[in-house]
Amino acid sequence: MEAADEVAETTAANGIPVVLETTPFFQSVSFGIWIKSGSRDEADDKSGLFHFLEHLVFKGTPTRTASSIAMEIDTLGGHIDAFTSREVTCYFGHVLTERLDQAFDLVADIMLNSSFPAEEVGRERQVILEEIRMGEDNPSDHIHDRLYPVRWGHHPLGRPITGVADTVNAIDREDLIKARERFYRPPNIVVTACGDVKPDEFTKLVDRYFGHLEHVETHRELSTPRLEPTLKVIERPLEQVHMLVAMPGLPMTHEKRHSLGVLNTIFGGGVSSRLFQRVREERGLAYSIYSFYDQYIDTGLFGVYAACSKPQLKNGWGAILKEIKAIVQNPPTENEVKRAKTMGADNLKMSFESLSSRTTQMAHQKLYHKRLLSLDEMLDDLMSVSAESVRDLANELFTGEDYTILALGPVKENELEWLSP
Repeated sequence: MEAADEVAETTAANGIPVVLETTPFFQSVSFGIWIKSGSRDEADDKSGLFHFLEHLVFKGTPTRTASSIAMEIDTLGGHIDAFTSREVTCYFGHVLTERLDQAFDLVADIMLNSSFPAEEVGRERQVILEEIRMGEDNPSDHIHDRLYPVRWGHHPLGRPITGVADTVNAIDREDLIKARERFYRPPNIVVTACGDVKPDEFTKLVDRYFGHLEHVETHRELSTPRLEPTLKVIERPLEQVHMLVAMPGLPMTHEKRHSLGVLNTIFGGGVSSRLFQRVREERGLAYSIYSFYDQYIDTGLFGVYAACSKPQLKNGWGAILKEIKAIVQNPPTENEVKRAKTMGADNLKMSFESLSSRTTQMAHQKLYHKRLLSLDEMLDDLMSVSAESVRDLANELFTGEDYTILALGPVKENELEWLSP
């Protein structure tokens, strides 16, 4: 599919960027309204503010009650929801084409006109506290949540997206109103859509509901976190020890970002990866094991997660640390790089068959790269990655000593001194 010929960029009357891809052979539309603000843009003592706001907008407007909003979402027959990340908040939907106007009206209403009833603020606060507790009860979720404050400390990227109990309890109705008035405004908004939709008609829809918004300038403080190596143990009465090791990664727009994806695939990104084959398949030391990477505007991290029983801990993590060294000493081969690029290219092509994936891809390109890429351009960037560039990146990322090691389970810190960075 030649996406470039079908992607249109327009602007609403007040300058809000609108990006959409027309795919008339579908009978539905996926859309997203992206706010360029997330947990890194909050004050320390109000951590969780944007997540709280994203929850509360569904709880009533002057013309819709919370129950009628829920009923309308289900009646639309598609999917309407929202999420908050460290750098963006997104309200999104996927509905049949004939229901687009109604869905967009609903999403715009809750975003811009939610009345934040006092009783709903208190009730939703309890819901969020339960969400936090639920995450703490899931070891793999909890250790990933704890990684960021351990790795980045008091840096804005170290804040939990949901906040913590003390900060969630400190957020009041006035905080929510001020956050919406300041951040849910151009030039902080980007709108994307993909499906059976025409550019002029969709832009008119954006104008109708968002064109009246006045510009409110916001400024994001950017500073790259730099911390000392750390070992953190969270003792819990679990059956397994869950562990993460994290090291420096790359920012979102780094010129080697495509090499990073290839390196991750080779190292721990699939069942044929080195980690999976050598730690799980050959030695049976862990059930769940993989590598991952997170990227942000100004920084990133590369990590490895594994869970194993306490008797297997030393052998399991010894094997993982051995593979970290081996990726430098025995760098990726031409065949490994070729296979990883093919896997990435195939996944990319298949993602173009998903309207919601395309909606997200276009937003990502507009928010971070400031330009749109066709499928062919994206494939060219990926396939141009050389084995040499992957080897150089492995050497760059894996030869330092800036490791953060986090363990969660039936283990004490003095039992892991051999792991200390």
